[in-house]
Amino acid sequence: MRAFIFNDRVDLQAVHRVELPPNIKNVDALLDALSVAFRFPNYFGKNWNALEECIRDLSWLPPGDVVLIHKDLPLADNRDSLLIYLSILRDAAWNWETKGSNLIYASHNKWDATGEREFLVKRKFLAAFPANAKGVVRSLFPDESNSAESSGGSQA
Repeated sequence: MRAFIFNDRVDLQAVHRVELPPNIKNVDALLDALSVAFRFPNYFGKNWNALEECIRDLSWLPPGDVVLIHKDLPLADNRDSLLIYLSILRDAAWNWETKGSNLIYASHNKWDATGEREFLVKRKFLAAFPANAKGVVRSLFPDESNSAESSGGSQA
């Protein structure tokens, strides 16, 4: 779960810093907050599938790393929805790191080693949570609980 950072002082540098408000208790409120914070397009369907698609796209944002900062653990009273949400974030981070997106930001002057235009955009995508959320998140992903320490805080 290297996509998650657990630290009460989030000082991560990223081109795009997205902060969610605290006390998000239901899925609709979470999806609304994410839609506003990420400036999702009007076609965002406000459901889990739409969140997964938009968080893996982000083509309306200029290139650059993204950090999503949570003031607390949203949906903490609904473990099923929390698991879905965290899985979407984890999978999006993995997707950005390994595959990137070809949903097109293409620099007219950026070429790859073959002399072809490089259309693939990769970003680092991280989700930051307060340190006290680490136990809950780890309990939802018991097979992935090996963590690494970094200067940005505890990652899992």
